[in-house]
Amino acid sequence: MKFRESGMPDEEIWNSYFYPEKVLDKLGVSEEIHHFLDIGCGYGTFLFPAAKRISGKAIGIDIDKYFLNCCYEKRRSNKQKNIELIEGDILEEETKQAILNEVGLVDYVSLFNILHCEEPVKVLENVMKLIKPKGKIAIVHWNYDDTPRGPSLAIRPKQEDITQLMEQVGGSLIKQVNLPPHHFGLLFVNKET
Repeated sequence: MKFRESGMPDEEIWNSYFYPEKVLDKLGVSEEIHHFLDIGCGYGTFLFPAAKRISGKAIGIDIDKYFLNCCYEKRRSNKQKNIELIEGDILEEETKQAILNEVGLVDYVSLFNILHCEEPVKVLENVMKLIKPKGKIAIVHWNYDDTPRGPSLAIRPKQEDITQLMEQVGGSLIKQVNLPPHHFGLLFVNKET
């Protein structure tokens, strides 16, 4: 299911809203991570720089073939062999199984600008089924104020809303960061041992 208010502008405009390397630095993406999963990878804004930092595979999933085709082309032209791409919906069992078949449980999951979806708890529950004990979950979203894009404020989650949802599914907040000019970041750890 494509999430509500999830349309994206042209890549050049989209990239103007982020400093991917700074975001990954602040959220601890490093060679200590073996398998990195980017849910809703879009243009690969974070997937490709993350793949250069980690020690194993970076897996991008998206429901939209257009974005996956953009990522396939970038993977080919950049010759990044540690990137796998999966067309799918994180809410579907087949997608979860495809990820598990590819790498097993992952060390790190990124959920960037998608928790305004209709069923955020279900998304988070599915993420928790894919992550190792003590694995990390990074969530980035638009600030809850006037931003040049992003979902309407009626469905845009606040930092405290996301923290509460993550606690419900077994995550514990370990880091909160500002990501100027328009985002915040939250880093959680899977409390399961």
